[in-house]
Amino acid sequence: MILLTFAHKDEAAVFIDRKHNLPVDFSFTGLYRGEDQLLLLTGEGVTSTLKKVQSVCAYFGSKLNQVINMGIAGSLRSDLQINQIYGIRKVFYEPYLNTSEKTYTTSNDRATLDCITSFQTVQNNDYARQLAMFAQIVDRELWATAHICKSFNLPCSAYKLISDHAGENTDKEGIHQKAKEFSLHLFDFYKKLQL
Repeated sequence: MILLTFAHKDEAAVFIDRKHNLPVDFSFTGLYRGEDQLLLLTGEGVTSTLKKVQSVCAYFGSKLNQVINMGIAGSLRSDLQINQIYGIRKVFYEPYLNTSEKTYTTSNDRATLDCITSFQTVQNNDYARQLAMFAQIVDRELWATAHICKSFNLPCSAYKLISDHAGENTDKEGIHQKAKEFSLHLFDFYKKLQL
């Protein structure tokens, strides 16, 4: 069984509707079950994601055969296209940049871009430039998902839709307004994956 993870319900809305995912009675809200997968809303940030992904992996154990993280992310390079989906090769976590021990490689051997999970939302250009020294894409959750997958020996892959160029000109309201459009684009992409 596949575990799909998303930070927010808006990113996952089309998956929940079209895959007929129903809420699971669990120790927290945000877990859904469909015919062939579980879908987890992790919430934003590393702490929430660590707790929720670990709980689901521990409870479902050997029933899970892979984890796929999907959602929106910010570009740290001007040449990445808005509304384009990219596979992630490696993921870093901002507090652990000085050690390769806490870097994870995804199971997607065709991915060519790296992602850094930031400790906070990227709201200024200097911060974006600092992060860009390590990766082309920034999110808030992927590292936590990859960390738990490693501890459970589960293959983890990630696909990120670029919603904006991270920095002080990020239009948070505009991103929120496009959430359904982003979700549909992610869903269409997911249907074409060779799983």
